[in-house]
Amino acid sequence: MNFMELIDPADVFGFQQDRRINTANDALAKTKEAMDNAVKENKSLYGDYYDKVEGTYGDLAGKLNDYLASFEGQEVYQPGQFSFDKNVDDYYSKFANQRIAQAMNALRESSDMFSSDYQDAMAAKQQALASEEWEKAYQRYMQERGQAANEFNMNAQLGQQGYQNLYNRNKDLLGLAQGAQDNIMNAYGSYMNNLANMNMANAQNAANIGQAQAANENTRRTLLQRTLG
Repeated sequence: MNFMELIDPADVFGFQQDRRINTANDALAKTKEAMDNAVKENKSLYGDYYDKVEGTYGDLAGKLNDYLASFEGQEVYQPGQFSFDKNVDDYYSKFANQRIAQAMNALRESSDMFSSDYQDAMAAKQQALASEEWEKAYQRYMQERGQAANEFNMNAQLGQQGYQNLYNRNKDLLGLAQGAQDNIMNAYGSYMNNLANMNMANAQNAANIGQAQAANENTRRTLLQRTLG
């Protein structure tokens, strides 16, 4: 305060104090305006952040239900039971049967020409040939059955691997979609929390400014009462 302010006659009527109050109120109003602008800017920044997160993860998160349905709807792979629709008789030579039958008929028809020992020996030989043919048939049967079983097992393994690959893919896609949705929800939670905190702080600051302005006005009234009283 300089010398002119001390001898300013206007101060007798409180004009100088009134100007101080006006200046203080103007400063408070500017502070309130700056706060409001800051709130708008921060709100815009929070909104931009949420929009960017939603734009980045929104499409993937939107597929969550589809991926969940694919994951839950995948049928368990069932290879079934191995079966082989042939038997040893299918591999037994019909011509061998015919030859043996013809030889046995010939022996019976020529029973008067050959001794019983010879006939017995020939019959035993024919039985041995029949047994040999059966053994060959059995070996061919087992060989092809084994090949069919190997092919079945290989296909079953490929089917199981295909099922597992699809299961893993569906699981991974579901996890990615769930993670994307979590990111969006976290961003939205942060957005709302920041807005709430900002609004509370702004409301408190506005209340403080309002109280300060009210106090200034009360001072003005008191000064006016003293001046007039």
